[in-house]
Amino acid sequence: MALNSGARGFRRAPSLIRNSFEQIKTRYAGIQSRIDSITFPERYKGTILEKWATYWKNLVIDYKEMVIDTGRTMRDRPVRSGVYLSLLASATYAGVKNPSETDFYDQYRRAYNELSLVHPTCQNPVASQHITFLERCHNEGIIRRLSLGVVSFMWLDNYDRGLAIYKAVCPYLQPRYLTFHQRIVDVGFNGKFWILERKMVDYDINEENL
Repeated sequence: MALNSGARGFRRAPSLIRNSFEQIKTRYAGIQSRIDSITFPERYKGTILEKWATYWKNLVIDYKEMVIDTGRTMRDRPVRSGVYLSLLASATYAGVKNPSETDFYDQYRRAYNELSLVHPTCQNPVASQHITFLERCHNEGIIRRLSLGVVSFMWLDNYDRGLAIYKAVCPYLQPRYLTFHQRIVDVGFNGKFWILERKMVDYDINEENL
């Protein structure tokens, strides 16, 4: 039954795209007719007001042609258009859910508080060492964030931003791109930082005491 429903939905996709295209085309035709009906009095012809109105009129026409061409392509190739729309929607969702530096520290504080409630003899050594390492890096002021729009990287710089010694400000002594992957301490995607999430698995279990 579910397969039949899915098949019917897939067969209906071209008709849905076609109907949406016709609605968009009709709407822009109405807008175009209203724009064409606008006329300027004689005293405004040849002035900057008429030129400004002509500019916006041509801009609307260009956008109308672009929308119509896009709709025509979607109607002729619905499968490829569906794939593109899915990729665009996924990229938009990932961009909205891309975690910030504040999100990283919020997640770190929650992990720190959860771990502090466990007796040191029962703490998972992996989680404990990672939390201690992040605490030391934060105190040194070397944690940085690099955002690529849909994903974020927390990485380690050489020095604190407020340090003004020669090694810290010399452009030839800055971190290199070829070794940047060695400085990454966490990867943020879909609203969370995954390395910290993985390190905190079974944070209250010390296998040495089992």
